[in-house]
Amino acid sequence: MMVSTTPARGGSARVFGLDLLRAIAVLSVLAGHSLDHGKAPVWMVRYIAPLAVYGVEIFYVLSGFLIGHILLRSVASGKLHNPTDILDFWKRRWARTLPLYMFFLLVYLRFDYHGPGDLRQVWSFFAFLQNFAWQIPPFFTHSWSLAVEEWFYLLLPVVFLTFHWLLKSDGKAIFATALVFLLVPLASRLVIGHHLTDWPGYDGYIRQTVVCRLDSIFMGVLCAYMRIHYPGFFERSVKFWWVGFGLFALLYMILSVIHYFNPASAWAQAAYLPLLSFSIACMVPAASKLRSTGLSVLDVFISHTSKVSYSLYLGHISMLTLVLGIMDQFGWVADSLHRTALLYIALAIFYYAFANLTYLLVEQPYIKLRDVRMGHSDVRSGNVAIAVGSPDPAGQPVPELGLLVAEPDHS
Repeated sequence: MMVSTTPARGGSARVFGLDLLRAIAVLSVLAGHSLDHGKAPVWMVRYIAPLAVYGVEIFYVLSGFLIGHILLRSVASGKLHNPTDILDFWKRRWARTLPLYMFFLLVYLRFDYHGPGDLRQVWSFFAFLQNFAWQIPPFFTHSWSLAVEEWFYLLLPVVFLTFHWLLKSDGKAIFATALVFLLVPLASRLVIGHHLTDWPGYDGYIRQTVVCRLDSIFMGVLCAYMRIHYPGFFERSVKFWWVGFGLFALLYMILSVIHYFNPASAWAQAAYLPLLSFSIACMVPAASKLRSTGLSVLDVFISHTSKVSYSLYLGHISMLTLVLGIMDQFGWVADSLHRTALLYIALAIFYYAFANLTYLLVEQPYIKLRDVRMGHSDVRSGNVAIAVGSPDPAGQPVPELGLLVAEPDHS
């Protein structure tokens, strides 16, 4: 299977289309949170601000697609059949995600949007328990999605290994694991959400709760499974990207345009979020083929935004808080379209400046340290797991693909 790539540092390559999806995801979150401030046009607040919700879902599917390749390739090579292998997987994930998260957890103790935090009150954030089966408290609230991802990384290999021991078969263990990660979140949404009647309640107790959201990431894993085990089907599905896009657009219209979504409906609680993730997963095959937008400057912007997306996501609220605080000090109010435009320009500059700083000084050093200590040349590494064993139509191996993990979070 031929995958389109663009050059990246270090001689590896990146999947440009997946970089594009990741850039769209993080920019949607930044736009949604920024539009809560100033005096933006009504149409912009109504139709663009809700994209923050969908940006998170894109992150989830991309994360599942990457992790699915790593775990499935590891299973096939006999590297996920004992507790030592699982511990190795966790160490690699935690070395990638925890340093920046812990850095920002300390930053938000002082510079959170909701005001300074109390270390005694936020202990749950150190163990990713802030939103396990309950609404996240008013502190570092955009960390909810990262908690979902961390629990997914923690539970998925454990569930698989347990079923492997019980069933003595990789295939049966994968099938049983899929049932757990699809049915448990479904049941959780129905049980936790039976009393909900409005969107704020649904948003806090369902959309942003760990036990209710694990199936969204698993949609990306299923996409990886199709690419590995049914490459012909994955290849043919590229032509039907419009099906996923059409479903995505319909779900967007239901929630954000005509406001038809009813959180009190058992059907809505059960189906809306996994359908949304499914629609994104349907677009991943086509995205993996995309080479370029046709504009080199735009391509560079997209690739760079994707590269620093984790820093952008975690750090933007601190910069939003800083800019609003400066405005308050000088008595400057964004009470017109002109002033609001200036506010958004300033926010964009602060967002990217701080993200680049934290990427270079916090995120990248730990990535390099992990690769030095743990290696990056086998299927435990995302770039190798994505590339290995996938020939193009002419039967030639695909070049190594670098796929930066989508550590989000989100709205």
